[in-house]
Amino acid sequence: MPSDGDGAEDTVPSMLWGLDPLHGVFAKLYIKDILQLDNSQHVPGVFFYKTHPISKVDILGTIVQKREREKLFSFGVDDGTGVISCVLWKKRRPMEGPKPVASPTIGLNLQEQLSRITMLEQHTSQLELGDTVQVRGWLRDYRDQREISCTSLSKVADPVFTAQISRMLQLPHLYRTFYDQTFQLTTDSTEPNDQRVRILSLQRKIKQFLNQNGVKNFYQQELETINSLAFIAQQDPVSPCVQHPPQPSQEPLTSACASRQIHEGFQVAVGALQEEGVVFQKVAGPKELYLVTDEDKELRSLTLGVIRDDSRRPKYVDKGCPFLHILSCVQHGYSAGVNEATMQRVLDRLESDSQIVSTMERYYMAS
Repeated sequence: MPSDGDGAEDTVPSMLWGLDPLHGVFAKLYIKDILQLDNSQHVPGVFFYKTHPISKVDILGTIVQKREREKLFSFGVDDGTGVISCVLWKKRRPMEGPKPVASPTIGLNLQEQLSRITMLEQHTSQLELGDTVQVRGWLRDYRDQREISCTSLSKVADPVFTAQISRMLQLPHLYRTFYDQTFQLTTDSTEPNDQRVRILSLQRKIKQFLNQNGVKNFYQQELETINSLAFIAQQDPVSPCVQHPPQPSQEPLTSACASRQIHEGFQVAVGALQEEGVVFQKVAGPKELYLVTDEDKELRSLTLGVIRDDSRRPKYVDKGCPFLHILSCVQHGYSAGVNEATMQRVLDRLESDSQIVSTMERYYMAS
């Protein structure tokens, strides 16, 4: 395998990989290139195409191999450049017990939901050799073999090969415009690289602090009082505010300047976390309360309720509820401060907890 991955890791620190747009998306690559991606030496689950860190991929190909095991389906998918194994884990079923009785007040029929999951699994198991499928999932190496752990695998009903032709035209453009271009950090004269690194470090530390302490909500001013975080937010000694040795009479001015630097650093870092969907606000404003997305049970419960109710409507009973419909319902019923990144984070959490399933790209129904 080529050694571009090692060079990329040496050139770009791992905390800056998120600046590369390819790191957070399902990269559409040829299977031949996926099989040749370099492993990250420091971060498991991250691979490199030239200088780009990649963890998720999107492929379109033909099933040339199929196996079913106790806990998973395994499909060999061929796109004409190579064959890769795609693993789809079966949903866990609860232990057998007394048949649940539907509650007229709740309106939830567990037997019906279990039957729906069974039908989805049967549909997946009915994929046959020669079927064209679109696969999205996380890359991993298992027993020295590269494979895709599927988040979605769907059959493409395309008798005139429209999807294949579209992918054939799209991939060369993506390679030429994005993948083959070197990932470089742009330097802005008004925001030096060391300041950008400091903000990214602060952003990462805030996420760690929220996660480790189980913080459900906070005001930005509260974070600014935490010394370990405030120290990162402070600019270096050569910044314009403190580049000259302070005189005794200037001490209050220096202190005010440092406080302003800390406040501005937190403002940028928390804003980035908001765009990432880690935190959100019911009421917008720098002095308003921030809520931690992963800890907001009310938001998760409301989202699940929308999917459960609306996936029964004739309009959505086959495919499930589309992402934008769910987002619109949550914004009207809970808060307009819930953006797409926040909504996607909630949906991913519900899916990982097996409370919903994605029937196709950005369509969901209750499990």
